Amino acid sequence: MQNFNRVILLLVAIVAGVQIVSGIEGLGTIPIAYYTVSYGIFLISAILMVLMGVDIIEHSVAALAASMLPLGFSMGLVGEFLLEYHLIYTSLISILYAGLTIQKLRRRDKAALLLQILLHGFSGLVLFIMPLVLLLQGKVEASFLGVSVGTGLIAIGGMALAFLKSGKPLLSKDQIYTIFPGVLLLAVVAFSIGIGPG
Repeated sequence: MQNFNRVILLLVAIVAGVQIVSGIEGLGTIPIAYYTVSYGIFLISAILMVLMGVDIIEHSVAALAASMLPLGFSMGLVGEFLLEYHLIYTSLISILYAGLTIQKLRRRDKAALLLQILLHGFSGLVLFIMPLVLLLQGKVEASFLGVSVGTGLIAIGGMALAFLKSGKPLLSKDQIYTIFPGVLLLAVVAFSIGIGPG
């Protein structure tokens, strides 16, 4: 199973790499920059898990880096479709992320958890709801709903890890480590279907 997960993680890295190189062409500079950061996190996370094991996701630095994944996609979405609100949204997200980083470094777990909930709440709502609204407005194709699907998958992975760290896991640690690479692959494919055709 360990070798199988390595293959899955290599596929995650390949899909993310393809998106960085050619999958997001034709978009504006702002969304390309943010999407590149998020796909880059997919890529680096997958390679690190191949080299160091899936349990690296429990490290606090890894958690901070992983938080950038939905944030980058949500800022890219706002930059692509709601450019007039981009500066306000990015400023809010940046302040919350800076606060989260400070509280993590100070080991203030309760304050960090609150900021993390706010961050992922804002970015998750943007990523999940905005594609639906854009589809209803006729501004995107149905494939763009891949963004919503990818967001849901990332949320599932994040919740599983949160429960694990809280000491009340829904699944055992081994089960989470076993399914996490697959969830990551499905998520990066879903985001690629949604954003990639750009």
